[in-house]
Amino acid sequence: MERSLKERVVFANHNLTGDESFGEMRLVFCRNVLIYFNRDLQNRVLGLLTDSLVHGGFLCLGTKEDIEFTDVSSRYRVVDGDAKLFKKQETS
Repeated sequence: MERSLKERVVFANHNLTGDESFGEMRLVFCRNVLIYFNRDLQNRVLGLLTDSLVHGGFLCLGTKEDIEFTDVSSRYRVVDGDAKLFKKQETS
């Protein structure tokens, strides 16, 4: 990774099942994690990720994951369905 880019990226571990919102992120990768959670825990984690993203921020999920039938689906628009890339929308 180019040094100037690496200096602007924050890599962090986070307990999705127990920790609270983790800042104002512009991009969150949560790939191949939700498939191991039941529906309630998926909704909790997606709520956490949504609260952590700035408006206009991007959420990238694994290829077998989706937000279509979740509590947060109305807060995103699909950028690339195949890549599972979603953009957080402004709340009204």
